[in-house]
Amino acid sequence: MSMSQVDAPCAGTRAVPSDLHAASVARALSNAAAHPEAARLALLARRDHAALAEARARDALLCAGVAPPPLAGATLGVKACFDVAGWVTHAGSRVLAGAPPAPRDAAIVQALRHAGATLLAQNNMTEFAYGALGLNRWHGTPLTPLMADAPRVAGGSSSGGAVAVALGMATLALGSDTSGSARIPAAFCGVAGFKPSRGRYPDAGMAYLSPSFDVPGILAPDAAACLRVDRVLVNDPEPEGMARPMSPRHAPGVAELAGASADDDARLAGAGYPMLVLPEDLLDILDAPVRQAFEAWTERLRAAGFTLRRQPLPWLTQAAQAAREGGIIAAEAYMLHRARLARSGEDYDPRVGPRMLLGAQVPAHVYASALARLRELRCCYQQALGEAAGVLTPTVPMLAPAVASLEADDAYLQANARAFNLTEFANRLDLPSVSLPGDLRARQSIGLMLTGRGGDDRRVLELAVAMERVLNRP
Repeated sequence: MSMSQVDAPCAGTRAVPSDLHAASVARALSNAAAHPEAARLALLARRDHAALAEARARDALLCAGVAPPPLAGATLGVKACFDVAGWVTHAGSRVLAGAPPAPRDAAIVQALRHAGATLLAQNNMTEFAYGALGLNRWHGTPLTPLMADAPRVAGGSSSGGAVAVALGMATLALGSDTSGSARIPAAFCGVAGFKPSRGRYPDAGMAYLSPSFDVPGILAPDAAACLRVDRVLVNDPEPEGMARPMSPRHAPGVAELAGASADDDARLAGAGYPMLVLPEDLLDILDAPVRQAFEAWTERLRAAGFTLRRQPLPWLTQAAQAAREGGIIAAEAYMLHRARLARSGEDYDPRVGPRMLLGAQVPAHVYASALARLRELRCCYQQALGEAAGVLTPTVPMLAPAVASLEADDAYLQANARAFNLTEFANRLDLPSVSLPGDLRARQSIGLMLTGRGGDDRRVLELAVAMERVLNRP
């Protein structure tokens, strides 16, 4: 598509060009056309022409003098477990392929569109979000664009959204996060992923896997973009002077981040840089490339003034153990899918349906006890942090595995469990957590993750932005 097709009839301004929305949509569509196979696997439903028409209408409002909305110029992909009016919310499964289209947008989709994001596509995902690697038997498996040695998974379950953002097919992607489902693919694809505290974002119109752990999640090129979206969703406008269009052409780049002053960082981080905790035995579980990157990043943070303290955090593994032994996800998934499993169980992915069926065997007292134990562990975690603001780890202890290495069920289940080894405690203990690419110049299939205190979402995002600036200085 040529740029002449998206020209607007007015000159606009330097801060807000007259073709802001249409040019952003055209750029996203051009990027999708440049990566046809990746687009086929990542984007399951598209509205190219409707998106361009919508974008031109928004640009006409700009020309008429209407102030740009906070997400002006952003393009949006939505995970297939969120309702979008006119599309089937099939959650990546053929089980729901014949369901009627959604009559209205999910609440969070509506909020993002109202804030100026132009909806482009429905994104692929692991069937019913029950998997951390992004495999999908029915629609195909999206691949990370960062590792060309072999076809490697994009991570899951929000696989399509991560690929779309990484390749510029969308500025933002709406995902969900049950055990790391937004942060794992963000790490594998070299973008940012944010998991909020429960209740921070509206979830009406989201198809659940596990109501105890599921939250909507945001994927974006960097933590700064996640922070901007968070401000929109909690109705907290950006400070005067910071607002600007949100499109690839006008988003803050590496040079801008690198040029940020220490005063800017201190403002973003609050009253100076805080103390962060590194789990004592963390390095022992990391693959060599992940360990090397993590150690390099933490050294740069220390040099910039962050205090990093090593200490035992047994509650993290205890939270994972409590949820697993209590069968919480399986029990809740079975509760939600029981009727469909009885009616059409053969239509489920063989790596999804049978795991849901295990939920039928979870005794009520075991399930309830596990939830109670997680509440106790959350208090232990908060107390153990002391004056620290959060826990710093890699997002995933390994690189994205090759698709061919996951053919055997045992290999798949082992890699799947390892993928969420570091992310799941944030879901089990209801904590805000963000994965960011440590290097915006040379993005790797490795993420740096900050997990904070329960309800301290804004602080976590501001610290992530501060770390992003530090790590991207020359």
